[in-house]
Amino acid sequence: MMKPIAAERQQQILDVLKHQHSVKIIELAEMFQVSKETIRRDLNALEEKGCLQKSYGGAIAAPKYEFDTVSLESRMHKDQDVKMKLCQKALEFLPEKAVIFVDTGSTMHCLAELLSTRTGYTILTNSLDAANVLITSKNRTVLTGGQLNPETMATDGFQTVEFLNKVKVDIAFLGTNGFEQHQGPSGTDFLDIQTKQAIIKNSKETIVISDSRKATYSALIQYATWRDIDHFITDSSLPERFQTSLAELTDVVLVDV
Repeated sequence: MMKPIAAERQQQILDVLKHQHSVKIIELAEMFQVSKETIRRDLNALEEKGCLQKSYGGAIAAPKYEFDTVSLESRMHKDQDVKMKLCQKALEFLPEKAVIFVDTGSTMHCLAELLSTRTGYTILTNSLDAANVLITSKNRTVLTGGQLNPETMATDGFQTVEFLNKVKVDIAFLGTNGFEQHQGPSGTDFLDIQTKQAIIKNSKETIVISDSRKATYSALIQYATWRDIDHFITDSSLPERFQTSLAELTDVVLVDV
């Protein structure tokens, strides 16, 4: 069996901490069949990101972060009207017959519903939920492939990134879990972050869609800077301090909801 790459291994370390709160370096080295020095580098990287706290001979979970990924199903109907209005605005940026990427998450579910009523687009996605919504539409829908994450109902990992590194899209629509303590949109899962970073590099234009509440959430890891994002579409309840600071870095599009 292939050993996991660094990002995958670090995500699995966080999964271990989520369930047992603390872990020893020697246990992780045996688990992943790597050296203790490799594990120390992983722990250093995770500590720098605020994901954990190193302890004598190991690490403990950082108390200020929430590691659990809330299921897509539980988020699907929350603030759906707001998300739908944001996605309607996002489609104003979409040229005819474009090649686009649709990210994972409940906001992207709303976007997929709107896209399903349109025709002539090529839509790439790693979201099984979005693909299911689009399956009867008159668009060409392409799944990226990769390993299945049952919590997010999406694919991720090496195969997903490899696929996205071979394609070019006109617009990538992305979500975010929060960004209060970051200088850009952020997420909670290392493999999902890799997917987002891969498509940003291969997209002419990148649009982040998020309700304004995410400005007050602290997600685990930043996946891009705001300068990497062409447009940030959010609702007009975004606090003024964020409107001012973000407007210097990207095009902030406020939607009345």
